[in-house]
Amino acid sequence: MDLLARVQAFPAPDGNAAVSELLRLPGGMAANVAVALARLGHHVALHGLTGDDAIGDELRALLMASGVDISRLLRRAQTASHSCFIAVNPAGERMIFGLPGVLALEDPAELDTVLLRQARAVHIGPGPTAVAEATIAAAREGDAAWITYAPGDILMYQQPAGVMRIAPLVDVLILNRVEACILTGQATPRTAAQALLGVPRHALLVTLGAEGVWVGAEGALERLPAFPAAVADTTGAGDAFAAGVLAGLLRGEPVREAARLGAAVAALKIREAGAQAGLPDLESALALRDAQS
Repeated sequence: MDLLARVQAFPAPDGNAAVSELLRLPGGMAANVAVALARLGHHVALHGLTGDDAIGDELRALLMASGVDISRLLRRAQTASHSCFIAVNPAGERMIFGLPGVLALEDPAELDTVLLRQARAVHIGPGPTAVAEATIAAAREGDAAWITYAPGDILMYQQPAGVMRIAPLVDVLILNRVEACILTGQATPRTAAQALLGVPRHALLVTLGAEGVWVGAEGALERLPAFPAAVADTTGAGDAFAAGVLAGLLRGEPVREAARLGAAVAALKIREAGAQAGLPDLESALALRDAQS
């Protein structure tokens, strides 16, 4: 659950900022992708964790209302659900402070391997390396046409070696510019993308916010522009992008066009505040992408 505060400017250390609006909004990287994919017309099951607290119950209800199958969303007894405090300035830039709580599966034994073998596609968010490895192994035994991986910036700091162990096993690795630089030790997103080119099995995507996305596929690197957007809040933009990419791949599109669909989904999403607000249906996203061809 995100507690989102609108501020005129981020405070310096020991400073303070007046809050013009305070919103309580559902979030979570994997949940954001699941809701976005459901809006794009896919049947989606979210396989993760909540606590047994009021926040967990509220998140479950909201996911169900968004059309996400939560039958594999486990509940951990006597545990808090993960939440975040997010400050957003008028430019839509954000600062995120995570409040500890359960979120991702923690033990490979918790995985529903039958579900994974039946899935057409599997998206893996932040979580333990052993769980990601077991997820990929089960998905490869079944019908998964695509496995995408967005490890998130916390894992870049805590488990960079684990991320690099998983990256060659997935079809598409999705990072933002900060994550790519942290993971590689490179100074720029371009050199980071070049260092990672060829690591995932099929494609590398490094998002650049308003500057677009680096697409690495078949040994070549190309930067695609972002779509113009009136920015209210960039929270969840990367997750919306990932969902759009996966939707495009499942349509049989090449990576470049799937990345453009992801960019269109993200551009439509950031017009509204909250990680799951403003997510478009497939028709709207395709219309924006095709209008900018």
